[in-house]
Amino acid sequence: MKKQTIIICAAAVCLALMPVAGYSLPVSGAGMNGGSFTGSIDIVYGNDNSLNAAGPWLTISLTNTSAKDNLFISGYALPGRDISEIDSVGTGHTWSDRQSLSIANRSISVESMLSGFVVLFSDRSGQLIDKVPVAVPEPSTMLLLGFGLLAVGAGLRKRS
Repeated sequence: MKKQTIIICAAAVCLALMPVAGYSLPVSGAGMNGGSFTGSIDIVYGNDNSLNAAGPWLTISLTNTSAKDNLFISGYALPGRDISEIDSVGTGHTWSDRQSLSIANRSISVESMLSGFVVLFSDRSGQLIDKVPVAVPEPSTMLLLGFGLLAVGAGLRKRS
C-alpha cells in the first residue's frame, strides 16, 4: 500500500508541474529516399501579444535530420494549398517561420492542418528528391499500446 501511495503522489506532482497548454505540436517524418525531419507546428491567433496583426498565423519550425548531407529541406505543402518554397536547410540546421492563414475559423486545429502536411527535400541543384509526410501513429499501434498499459495496470493491481 505504501509503494502505491508513493507512486500516486509522484504522478500527482508530475501532473501539477506539467504546463496547462502545449503551444506547439511536435512533428517528424522520414521519406523513402533518405529525407527526414523533426520540428513543430502551431496555429497562433492575432490576439497573441507576440503578433501585431489580426487573424491566425501558422508557425512552423523544421530541422533537417537526413542521414545524407546532400539532401536539403526546400519547402513544404499544407493540405489544399500551394507549395511554399523556403531557403535550403542543410542537415542539422533548423528553419523557423510563420505564415498568415486565410482562414478565420478558430475551430481549425493544428491536428487538422497536419493531415496533409508534406516537407519537400531537394538536392544541391534544386531537383526534388523526396516528399516526406508527417508521421502519424497507426490506430493499431495505439490500440496495442493501450492494451499493454491495461495489462500492466491489471498486473500491478493483482499484486497489491
